[in-house]
Amino acid sequence: MKHSSFFKASLVMLVSVISLLMPQKISAQSTVYFFMRKIWNTELDVYQNSKPIFNMVGPVTKSKQIKSAMVLPIETQAPCKRKAVFSATGKTIFSIDATYTNPVNAKTAKYAAEIQLNLTDGATYYVFITRKGFNDFKMELLSDKEAEKMLKDKKFVALDDYDEVN
Repeated sequence: MKHSSFFKASLVMLVSVISLLMPQKISAQSTVYFFMRKIWNTELDVYQNSKPIFNMVGPVTKSKQIKSAMVLPIETQAPCKRKAVFSATGKTIFSIDATYTNPVNAKTAKYAAEIQLNLTDGATYYVFITRKGFNDFKMELLSDKEAEKMLKDKKFVALDDYDEVN
């Protein structure tokens, strides 16, 4: 009887040691923060390698019908930021599709921009989505110092985190 309990304890210990020694599945993760200043009457979607991942529009802070000739009110959308965690590493293209609706005549205009990042495990990137002139958008990489200011800025509304890993 005593021999049997020793055998069971040894077996349990052996299984425990083997499970600890087996290579664990480790997933690579990269973090990308997206920032955008306030915009007006615009819907903006973010894509990763042409796959839609989330909408990047802050809440409407002001809606104003300026002239009676305007078909739609001017809707001011708050500046926003979003944290996104990705499992992919290597070359990744992030792009945006923006649709602006003109409040005077309700006509829409489409804009696009993209940025290529070489994601590495454990790295953090900061991408700023901003206007490029009057009729276009651009995406640019921010320095850590610039991003730190924007992360602390209370004007930027934090949108829900995007987590591709979980």
